[in-house]
Amino acid sequence: MFIAAILVLSLACSRQENDPSARMDTVATVGAFFVTLDDLEREISSSGQAADSPALRSRLFDALVDEVLLLNGAVNAEEVDQPRPLGEYADPKKRMEAISMLLEEKVYSRIEISAKDVEDYYNRRKAEFTKGSGVLVRQMTLGGGNLKNEAMDLLQKKHSFEDVARLYSISPDRGRQQYFEMSELPEYLVPFIMTLREGQVTKPIEISRDTFQVVLLEKRAKEFVLPLDMVIQMVRLHLSDMKGEELKKDFLDSLRKRYNIHLFYERLPFGYVKEN
Repeated sequence: MFIAAILVLSLACSRQENDPSARMDTVATVGAFFVTLDDLEREISSSGQAADSPALRSRLFDALVDEVLLLNGAVNAEEVDQPRPLGEYADPKKRMEAISMLLEEKVYSRIEISAKDVEDYYNRRKAEFTKGSGVLVRQMTLGGGNLKNEAMDLLQKKHSFEDVARLYSISPDRGRQQYFEMSELPEYLVPFIMTLREGQVTKPIEISRDTFQVVLLEKRAKEFVLPLDMVIQMVRLHLSDMKGEELKKDFLDSLRKRYNIHLFYERLPFGYVKEN
């Protein structure tokens, strides 16, 4: 019995020595993996930020723990008694490749933003889309030579500015409405805009060699609420980002219920600062 007790004690000591969570350079165990100080330093270096403050280093530590949690989901890891090192996934680039595929499947592919979502958001927050004193304009960018002359001839014959811009403009806006507060107008345009009456078009303004800009002044306003069709893409992108963050948080919460996480703050080479 004495020999058996010695063997059990020896085995227990051996397990303790091999237990990654007992190592002083292990700063976290997350599901099937453990995270070392070297892993954390690699994460900080790859961030491209001058992480001199404890608050920023703490944020990067939290981000690394979340990444490793997601990595568990990406490789469909099983809980184990002895977590393993990150191995090939110690490389932040390799880890993010695996995580990105998981997030695309489980989170981002499930984002749905309806036309009603966009409209409701816009109607609730119209104050955010209200601009100060400025001008409502349409503009086109023209190449030199015959194309410029053809475009101007059509405008003089009272063809729609928007139709001419669609045919001749080499800029992506192609005559769509844009509103600028006076402080937002490019300085070179101000003298031309100030001399226009509503409904008038500037002469071609040379902005570079053989490239000209033509501007239609539609309206002067002391205040202007940007219409939905002018901001629809911006609103949709904003809602997609919000929904993505919400779904990602829910997915991380589901992984936290599945995998055990132990964080060893006292082993960090800086005072950990919890982010509000």
